[in-house]
Amino acid sequence: MKAKIIKRLLIVAIAMTAMSFTVTGERTCDGCGGSGSKTCSSCNGKPYYKCAKCGGSGQVTFQNKTYTCGICEGTGYNACRTCSGKGSVLCTRCFGRGTIHTNDE
Repeated sequence: MKAKIIKRLLIVAIAMTAMSFTVTGERTCDGCGGSGSKTCSSCNGKPYYKCAKCGGSGQVTFQNKTYTCGICEGTGYNACRTCSGKGSVLCTRCFGRGTIHTNDE
């Protein structure tokens, strides 16, 4: 009689343990399409813009003398502050992996 009870308890314990483990899979991240990054929302993928100080010339005039622009360092353009001139940012859904676990919904 005790053997039957122990056997049933063991079967229940095994079943409960099996239920606590779920098999997870990976799927392509729908946030970034699997690339791991998204277009920067600040610059919309166009990471450089004309310098407001020099108007894109790279030069400024002060007291009738021409100097290299100190803001853009003579390039005429500044990089987007959000993406640092990359045009894209790390996907916050998959954290750059490109895939997510199917139970991460």
